[in-house]
Formats: sequence, C-alpha cells, structure tokens
Amino acid sequence: MNKITLSALVALAIGSSSLQADDAGLYLGLGYAYTTIELGTSDDLFDLLAFDVVTDSVVILAGFDFNEWLGIEGRYYWNVSSALVDTYDNYDIFDEYKAESFAFYAKPQYSFDVISIYALLGVTMNDYTLLLQSNSDTLFSWGLGAKFNFTKSFGAFVDYTDLGETDTILTTGLNSWNFGISYKF
Repeated sequence: MNKITLSALVALAIGSSSLQADDAGLYLGLGYAYTTIELGTSDDLFDLLAFDVVTDSVVILAGFDFNEWLGIEGRYYWNVSSALVDTYDNYDIFDEYKAESFAFYAKPQYSFDVISIYALLGVTMNDYTLLLQSNSDTLFSWGLGAKFNFTKSFGAFVDYTDLGETDTILTTGLNSWNFGISYKF
C-alpha cells in the first residue's frame, strides 16, 4: 500500500512540474504601434503651443514567462513614418519625426484559457527628434493588454502603453496602441 501511495505521489509531482514548465518559456513578437506624441510648452504662467503628432511604428518584443502569473518583457519601438502635426493657429504643421524607444517591463498576467490579460510596469528609454529639437529620456512606463492564444505557442495581442511624459523645455507625452503576433518557444 505504501509503495502504491508513494508511486502515485511521485507521478503527481512529475506531472505537475511538467504543467508548470509549459507556462514558463521564451517568446518573441512583432507588431504595429499607432503612436501619439503630445507636444507642448508650459511654465508656471501660461501654456504656449499644444498639439499632437501621430506616427506609425514597428514594435519588436521578446519576453520570458516565469510562470502563468509573472513574466518580463523587452520592447523596441522604431518609428517608420514622418509626422503630420495638428493644426496650430489654422496652419498645418509638417515636420519629420524620428524616434526609437526601448522598454523593459515586469509583466503580471492572468490567463482565462485562450485569453490572457496583462499589465506592463517598467521603464522606457525614448530618443526622438522633432521641431528642431532632440531629446533622450528614461521614464516610468506602464501598459494594459490582452492576448488571444490560437495555439499553445502562437497568439495575437493588443495593448495600450504609456511610454512616459517629460517636462523639459518641450513637454512630451508618448503613448501607443499596439497590435501584433507572438510565438512562444
């Protein structure tokens, strides 16, 4: 009887560890980012310019899930379109916008069978040039998203990320809606 009980416990332990191993793993992804840059100048007395820039970016991501509840993720955003700046004083303002961002996140997550929801909490390093000004910032970043798993390895994701806001001479806030696919090894 003891041998049967011991054998059953060993089989359960081996089976449960293999289930946990399925939740852990490396994944890679590729997507499109609809990025909005909120620009303005401000000081204590008054606000001067305030307008938005909308651009298209490619987002490449890599991550590792430690288990079904927690992972880490790195993202690279690369701007692929020039910018049309909103109308200011009845004039359209055009300028070339160049940017790239690196983001590193802790990723708490919860899975509902084929759909997973997650949060992204971390830092973003933004480098950008617009309106004759270049800037580099390291800022707090966060996001919320969902992933639909077609198979155990292949899925599609959609999320919103706030890439941070800086308040130097030019106030800049970056955020994006991201859509893409991922593959877990």
